[in-house]
Amino acid sequence: MEVSTVDWINAICSIISLLIAIGALYFAFSQIKQMSSQLKNMNDTFRNSTLMTVLELENELIRRKVSWDDASFQLREYHIGLEKKEKPNKNVVELLQDKYGTSFENYLNALDRFCYCVLHNYISDRDWKTEYRDVIFDIVRNNPEEFKVNTRYSNTIKIYEKWKDE
Repeated sequence: MEVSTVDWINAICSIISLLIAIGALYFAFSQIKQMSSQLKNMNDTFRNSTLMTVLELENELIRRKVSWDDASFQLREYHIGLEKKEKPNKNVVELLQDKYGTSFENYLNALDRFCYCVLHNYISDRDWKTEYRDVIFDIVRNNPEEFKVNTRYSNTIKIYEKWKDE
């Protein structure tokens, strides 16, 4: 059996095609490996970004709670500091009550924003439930006038109802 020129050409073309296919496969593999590395970096960046957002949200919540507590303390200190015969200054009491009301509203807004993030899975329900369950239960139970049917703090009520049932 004699090998013809056509057979040699076919064999050489097959070898060249095999080498090109191996090269393309290597290129595709290296691209997939690079994309995998980029996706891992993006995932790490996303996790860090989410953590920073949660910490910022929690910091804002704490800051507003401190402001509310401070206004409450100032109002109580004013009444304690008065002599028994003294009448409270109506303007000072009104000013302190306004400060208290505003800081309380700001705290409720921050808490509602936090609850929104939990409801919409921006932050993990499982991770924060243990830490904030009592906070939400206390605020809703101790302030029923703020959490009526048409409340502005609907996210807080939704989380309260959800966690109450669990």
